Amino acid sequence: MRHTLNLLHCVLVILVSAGYLFMAGCSGQSDDNTIVGEESFALDLAALYSEVTSIAVQVAFEPDAEPFTGTVINETQCWEVLEENIQALFAGRIIEPDIFVPRDSTEMVQIPAQGEETWTAAEIMDLAGSIWDRPRGFSAEDFYVLFLNGYLEKDGEENPQVIGASVVGTPVMVVFKDAILRASNSLTVLMFVEQATLVHEFGHVMGLVDNGIPMVSDHLDPDHPRHCTNEECVMYWQNEGAADLREFVQQMMSTGSLVMFGEECLDDTMSYMPGG
Repeated sequence: MRHTLNLLHCVLVILVSAGYLFMAGCSGQSDDNTIVGEESFALDLAALYSEVTSIAVQVAFEPDAEPFTGTVINETQCWEVLEENIQALFAGRIIEPDIFVPRDSTEMVQIPAQGEETWTAAEIMDLAGSIWDRPRGFSAEDFYVLFLNGYLEKDGEENPQVIGASVVGTPVMVVFKDAILRASNSLTVLMFVEQATLVHEFGHVMGLVDNGIPMVSDHLDPDHPRHCTNEECVMYWQNEGAADLREFVQQMMSTGSLVMFGEECLDDTMSYMPGG
C-alpha cells in the first residue's frame, strides 16, 4: 500500500463546464459565480494520456510567496514529491513521459507583487495568461502553477481555508502562500503541506476523480464530487489535521515512499484508454 497524505483542510476546485468556470467547495455545494474560461489554456486529456512524451511544470511566484525548496527529509528534495507523483500517474502506461519539475527558485519565475488581498478565478486566469504563452509542441505539455499572496475570494469575501485551487480543463493551478503558512509551525510539515496541495491539484487537472477519466472501481465520494473514498489517498477530501500530517511525515521518514495517490486513482490513470 502506498503511503498517502490527507490535506490539512478543504481544497477548492474550480471546474470548467461548457466553457464556463464555476467554483465548488469540498462539501460539493456550488455558488453562483460564473466567468468565461480561457480557451487558449484548454487541456486535451485524451492527448495527454496518449501522445504527450514530455511534461514540464512551470512555476511563477510573487515576492513573499516563494515556494519551499531544498531538502525536505533525508536527501529528498522538496519538489521530488510532486515529480514522483506525476510519474506515478503515468507508470505502466505505453507512454511514460519525461517529467521536468523545477528544484529551486532559479528555475522558477518571480513576478512583480500584485498587491491583491483576495483572488477571483477570473483574476487567476488573467494573471496566468499574462505570464505564459500557452501553445507548445504536439508531444509536449506544460502545467502552470502560481504561488500568490492573499487568499481566494468566495462570495465576495476572503477564504483563508483554501490553500490551493485548480482550473480543471486547463493546466493551471494556484497555491495561496498565506494559507499555507497558517497550517503549521514546523517547516518540514509546511513543505509537505505545500507539496501535497500541488499533488492534489495536479490530480484534479489530470482528470481525477471521475473528472475526465473513467474509474476502474467505484471510489468516487458521492458527497464530495471529484474526491476519493480512500482515506489514504491524497484525493480524499477530509481535513485530517496536523497530528495526522506529523504521523505521515514519520511514516515517510521510515519508508521513503513519496507517492500520495491511492491504488484506486493510480489504477484509473494506468487503465485509461482514450477512444477505447
